[in-house]
Amino acid sequence: MKEFPMISYREFDRWLEDGRIRFLVDVREPWMYENDRILGSVNIPYEEIEQNIDRIPREGMTVFYCDRGAKSLAVCRDLWRMGYEVADLAGGMLNYRGKYVDRRRLWDLQ
Repeated sequence: MKEFPMISYREFDRWLEDGRIRFLVDVREPWMYENDRILGSVNIPYEEIEQNIDRIPREGMTVFYCDRGAKSLAVCRDLWRMGYEVADLAGGMLNYRGKYVDRRRLWDLQ
């Protein structure tokens, strides 16, 4: 049985550019998301995934990331078992060196 992929930031950037990613979820705490995030991501904290499951599309690739990769890996494992098409950004934001990082604080954008 095939497992869900864990992708490097380089592979993630390629997937993003190729339109392969339908939905991108940051499972970190909101204060972390406010400081830096990947462009186009939505913030659904790890503890709130279950209550927000209806926001996550069943069809199409959803990539999850967190700070280091452990929480997003757990979310991917659970959703993959439920039939979702998911991938985990290996190493999370601490390892992300791609070109789609957004470090502008959300309150600065208003």
